Amino acid sequence: MSLQYVVLATSVALVAIGVYGLTSSNNLVRQLLSIEVLFNGVVLLVAAIASANPGMLTLLLVVLVSVVSGEVIIVMALVISMYRASRTLSSDVLEERGV
Repeated sequence: MSLQYVVLATSVALVAIGVYGLTSSNNLVRQLLSIEVLFNGVVLLVAAIASANPGMLTLLLVVLVSVVSGEVIIVMALVISMYRASRTLSSDVLEERGV
């Protein structure tokens, strides 16, 4: 089995784990972590596909790392803000309040 198939299988497994975690949890932090796992699976899949051109792969990964870093900062700021406002991170309570 070649390395590319292993990477593709790993990325599919990460996407599946992310989708399962997103749909099965009511905790906002767990949902956000599941979204991150899902996003990393997609990044791994794109990197495996773009590996034919090393220059393009390097540029793609630098852009993706920059985007993910910004995303983590924004998400954590939102989580802290929502926790301060409602004193809970349950998505059920947040839905009831219209957040």
